[in-house]
Amino acid sequence: MDFSSSLSTLIFYYVVATVIPVVYILTKLRSKPSGRLPPGPRPWPLIGNILQVGKNVNESFSELAKIHGPLMTLHLGWRTTVVASSPAMARQVLQTQDQSLSARTMIEAAKCLEYGENSLVWRDCVPRWRTLRRICTTQLFTVKRLEALHQLRREQVRSMMGAIYKSTSAPLDIGHAAFLTSFNMVGNMLFSKDMFDWDESEKSKEFKKALNEMLFVGGKPNWADYFPFLNPFDPQGIRKEMTRIFRIMFAVFDQYIDERLKSGTRSEEEDKDFLDILLQSKTETGEKLTKFEITRFFYDLFTAGSETTSNTIEWAMSEIIRNPMVMEKARDELDKVVGKERRVQESDIDNLPYLHAVVKETFRLHPVSSLLIHHRALNSCEIEGYVIPKDAQVFVNVWAIGRDPNVWREPERFFPERFMDSDVEYKGQNFELLPFGSGRRMCPGIPLAHKIVHVVVATLLQCFDWQLPNGQNPEKLDMSAKFGITLQKAEHLIAIPTPRLPHHIYN
Repeated sequence: MDFSSSLSTLIFYYVVATVIPVVYILTKLRSKPSGRLPPGPRPWPLIGNILQVGKNVNESFSELAKIHGPLMTLHLGWRTTVVASSPAMARQVLQTQDQSLSARTMIEAAKCLEYGENSLVWRDCVPRWRTLRRICTTQLFTVKRLEALHQLRREQVRSMMGAIYKSTSAPLDIGHAAFLTSFNMVGNMLFSKDMFDWDESEKSKEFKKALNEMLFVGGKPNWADYFPFLNPFDPQGIRKEMTRIFRIMFAVFDQYIDERLKSGTRSEEEDKDFLDILLQSKTETGEKLTKFEITRFFYDLFTAGSETTSNTIEWAMSEIIRNPMVMEKARDELDKVVGKERRVQESDIDNLPYLHAVVKETFRLHPVSSLLIHHRALNSCEIEGYVIPKDAQVFVNVWAIGRDPNVWREPERFFPERFMDSDVEYKGQNFELLPFGSGRRMCPGIPLAHKIVHVVVATLLQCFDWQLPNGQNPEKLDMSAKFGITLQKAEHLIAIPTPRLPHHIYN
């Protein structure tokens, strides 16, 4: 390190050491809540409870909740944080107090290139957010629209199956295969084009690298989010990195939009893809959405539509391989309902109750959004006699709820049978199973995720036998998780496929 940079560093830390105590005291005096906060661990001066939270935040929150209760207060730096860790408390946050707790605290990483201001995920429930939400629920993810694009999804599943068939007996990264498939499904629904090819072109490699970097950088704890006075300094360089990554990703989206603007949108309803719909949509003021807004919106659709679904598929296949009896039952159901002379289709999903149970059990044990993206209190409200102060951030620990022994029998066991005679669904009404959230902030893409996860898992099970490499014992498969924007497997699932259907099925 040269002298000038060393001097700059010394000056920075001097300023921080001088300013922090003053700003902290003033902030605490101004923001002291007028009512009783939910219980929680005693915070340290200045830093709060940060040192009590490990790298897997969902697990740390769960352990603290066992001590302090299902509605708990933490002070993460200077941010008052409330964590709900039971179905009853989740109902209070997401239903009873939905209107008061529907805002967001926008993290610094989301502010780059004005992404957050045009995001369905991060923006408060203002008129423009309601416009994007309405487009999702009434035009993009309707039964009619998804059915019209059914053939595109079917073709992507066929491509996945064919690519795996060609690499038979070679170890396969199942999560990567699921990611390519789901990403191309979303790409075809948005642009009527594949985003990646299975041979990994340079363009697809660059985009995929940027996406992986985004998930890593965007999921890192950012000191500027916990100590707002650090925002101008960007001490970890996260804003700089996210700006670089967003530029790469947005440039790709811009290219597709420019091509469509040049060629013109399609007017026939059955031929439209999502881009046609968005280019023809009107905002709450009667204006059309701009390219700038659509680009940011596409980022949300791609991340939610591919990363979360592919992670769920990888978790599901990991549990299936780890539990041979589950694999046998799911496969027997497929053989009875679908047979071995054709591939499973989306139209078969409703007739596969055990497959449904497998997916629900995966959502319970391995929710990809383990802590629903935090809410923010628009105004002070009350839950169970405790005050949630204005501007507090509120998490719902879906991961903890799914492993609560007061809710689930043998919660650590992967046991799909628990759902065979159960009415519990994951569409927001049952607060013990909330992989997509509930209330006005609930994920609008549930119908698409439902189709992709079920048909991809069913295809992988029906078409191939799976063995772990090097004679690895399935029962000892590493199931540890890595916390970030999504909850990923710490070690990717690598397995060897062997075809189990007649060869003509794979052509």
